[in-house]
Amino acid sequence: MAEIEIKAMTNIGIPEDIATGWVIKALEDLKILGVKYITNIPWNGLNK
Repeated sequence: MAEIEIKAMTNIGIPEDIATGWVIKALEDLKILGVKYITNIPWNGLNK
């Protein structure tokens, strides 16, 4: 998932090091909030 996010950002011109930093920060923030597993994502069929 992180690779997809980084690739999406670099595709629109965001430098890879910045995109990677943002993704790492987002994952750290989720961990701080107590998120252990991401189970409800749009493409897994649970958000219908």
